[in-house]
Amino acid sequence: MFRSIGTGFAAAALAFLRVLPDLLREGAGLAAVGSIAYGAWLLHPAAGFIVGGSLVLTGVLLSSRTTSALSGSQT
Repeated sequence: MFRSIGTGFAAAALAFLRVLPDLLREGAGLAAVGSIAYGAWLLHPAAGFIVGGSLVLTGVLLSSRTTSALSGSQT
């Protein structure tokens, strides 16, 4: 019983280590977007929301283009 728990934990740890670089990259991107929006907000509060929304919208559009390109190449 304990052997299977250890094997499961080891497999989960390896899976987490494979995903860790992607998580760090996504976290750095979110921190960058937040920092840019906060800096714009320091200049003028409305500018922070405009810049933040624009950055999020740009990220969504780029992500959807990448997703559609990947799904189109697999068929």
